[in-house]
Order: sequence, then C-alpha cells, then structure tokens
Amino acid sequence: MIKVVFERKCNYLVSFDINGHADYGYEGYDIVCSAVSAVSISICNGITDIVKVKAKIGEHDGYLNLDLNDQCEAQIKKCQVLMETMLLGIKNIEDNYKDYIKLEVKEVQ
Repeated sequence: MIKVVFERKCNYLVSFDINGHADYGYEGYDIVCSAVSAVSISICNGITDIVKVKAKIGEHDGYLNLDLNDQCEAQIKKCQVLMETMLLGIKNIEDNYKDYIKLEVKEVQ
C-alpha cells in the first residue's frame, strides 16, 4: 500500500511524504503507482523548476518527500496552488483505489 502524508501548518501545506508500493499490478504495469508518481514528480518539478523554490526533496525506491519548512512564508505561499493541486490529485486516486493508497493530512505546529 502507498501511504501519503501531507503536513499543513498555519493553513499552508508545507510537506508531503509518499512511502510504499501499491501492488495493484506487476512492476512496470501498476497504474496506481504510475498515477501517484506522475502527479507527485510533476508537482516537485513545478515547485523547483517553474516556481523556482528550493524545496528539500528526497527520493529512493518507493519513497518521495518534499519539504518546504525551511522556506520563508512568501516562498511557501508561492507553492500552495501546486501543493493543493497535488493533494486533490492524490485524493482522487485514493477515492478510486482505496485498497492500494491511504492519504492523511496532519496539522502541525
């Protein structure tokens, strides 16, 4: 199962962690993993390459993290349309594939 955790701080989405594999289909043919990967990597690229915010990004097999906590409020605010778009995309995937992906949004201080 893929676990996605977003952190919201002072009404701004400030990070996400994606961990695991959906196991919906064979490796290379897993549409749930492909959908999550496409959405999340596109958002990471949008934040770093289009919005030009230097987010901390970590990745390895079955794991992707983006963290904006080190950024000033103005930089975090610039990323909100993309972060909210990603949250919406992940929610839509979860709505259709509940057995393969779990989404959580945590409020943090």
